[in-house]
Amino acid sequence: MNLTRATLFLLREKHNIGALSSLQRSYNFNRFYSMNNKNEKNVNNAQESQKSKLQLTPDGKLTWNDYFALRRRRRLSERIITIPTTIGGFGLSIGYVATREFDPTPILGQEPFLIYGVGTVLCGFTGLLIGPVVGSSIWRLFHREEVKLMEQRDREFFEHVKKNRADPSLHTLRNPAPDYYGEKIKSVQDYRKWLRKQREIVRKGTFHLGEEDYS
Repeated sequence: MNLTRATLFLLREKHNIGALSSLQRSYNFNRFYSMNNKNEKNVNNAQESQKSKLQLTPDGKLTWNDYFALRRRRRLSERIITIPTTIGGFGLSIGYVATREFDPTPILGQEPFLIYGVGTVLCGFTGLLIGPVVGSSIWRLFHREEVKLMEQRDREFFEHVKKNRADPSLHTLRNPAPDYYGEKIKSVQDYRKWLRKQREIVRKGTFHLGEEDYS
């Protein structure tokens, strides 16, 4: 009789322990699931807040003010990355030259110091050229949503520049082309100034061409 009671007690305790472990597992799963949902919601909220900061036109495009603001940030990132890439180019070249034993034998018929100096400058210049490419790639990596919107405006902007810039044949030393590719345009106001200058180029160039025809 005592053995039966002991057996029933053990079975009851085992059942309780199993139930508790099952509840613990269920609690841990629910907690893990809720944490994942919370993280996903935070990511989605961050993306939505980033989108809400950008003003879109009714057809889903960036406004020109937001486009030029993002364009300035992209260019700033390109310039910032240019600094370490340029220093890295110089550093790698100087490090290579420093590890080599000095040999007075001419290289390509020139003094070694001259060749090493030219090579160091070329490495630094290469870093200067690579910097904007690396900076643009990093910017695109962290602004994937904005990149799609900017590509649309980039095409439209360059079409505007191509359409409204003055004919190169009208440019002279006295009447030079102001920012032919529109690289210095940083805002809507700058674009309007650029348009006025291009029209001034056309007016002056046409006037001088007329003078030549009548001379």
